[in-house]
Amino acid sequence: MKMKIRQAKWLLLVGTLFTSLAFAASSGVLIKNETLYAKPAVRSATVGKITRGTPVTVVTRQGGWVEVSSGRTRGWVRMFSVRSRVGGGGNAASELAGLAQVGQRRPGNVVATAGVRGLNEEDLKTAKYNARGIQELASYAVSAGAARQFAGNAGLVRQPVTLLPDPSGSNDTSSKNSWEVQ
Repeated sequence: MKMKIRQAKWLLLVGTLFTSLAFAASSGVLIKNETLYAKPAVRSATVGKITRGTPVTVVTRQGGWVEVSSGRTRGWVRMFSVRSRVGGGGNAASELAGLAQVGQRRPGNVVATAGVRGLNEEDLKTAKYNARGIQELASYAVSAGAARQFAGNAGLVRQPVTLLPDPSGSNDTSSKNSWEVQ
């Protein structure tokens, strides 16, 4: 019974620690000179400049942007401009966060990845028609025969797919799916 209570206490302690780490602002360092923006968009007002090597606190993230603060300075920069600083800060929470990272850290080998998908509100507001882009997209089209040949070479087989119901409420099932290759 004492063993179960001890285990429960440890689990509670570890759970509390990791929960507090998740809500704590993370620290980082700027890896290049950067402009600070008022909002997470290049077209927003600039609020200052910040130089490479400046320690920052990451306040929040939005898409490919992070809001950082350093002293009295606060603004938005691109997420690739900030490298997380784990360890070496004398902060027990950051040391534990470093232990939780997967893989080895190799100083000098900088690798950055981000998983930013889709369009954000700013992209949609500033979108403009691009005839050249549409033409380029159309240049990637292949004929139905070429698509069938590619699929056959790859061992792909045709699968029937039930069409979704007509959103207008019409039950006309005689119409073909406009995406179906003939």
